[in-house]
Amino acid sequence: MKRTAQVGFLSLILLAALSARAQDSTRLEKVSAKSVNISGTVGSEGKTLVSDKGNRVWKVTNSDALAPVAGQHVLLKAYVNSQANEITVSVVRLQEVRTTAKLDDVAFRR
Repeated sequence: MKRTAQVGFLSLILLAALSARAQDSTRLEKVSAKSVNISGTVGSEGKTLVSDKGNRVWKVTNSDALAPVAGQHVLLKAYVNSQANEITVSVVRLQEVRTTAKLDDVAFRR
């Protein structure tokens, strides 16, 4: 009788530990497996990126990749963690800012 109670108690503890482990694994943040293209403006010291689409602010996990282009408009390839609003940058490309008028624009047609 005492042995059966011990086995039952141990199995209860084991089941509680396994269910707690399963809940922790479901709470893990999902990071995209594929890289995504994001364009936007780099914040100060490369720690943030404000995207062009929706003005969403992303926290950059590897800010050393964006530090040289702080304050500039860039196109990134990055892995996205949308739950934590974080991105991990893999490729950085500067985007050219147009300072002259586009000659084939509607304003120049007659």
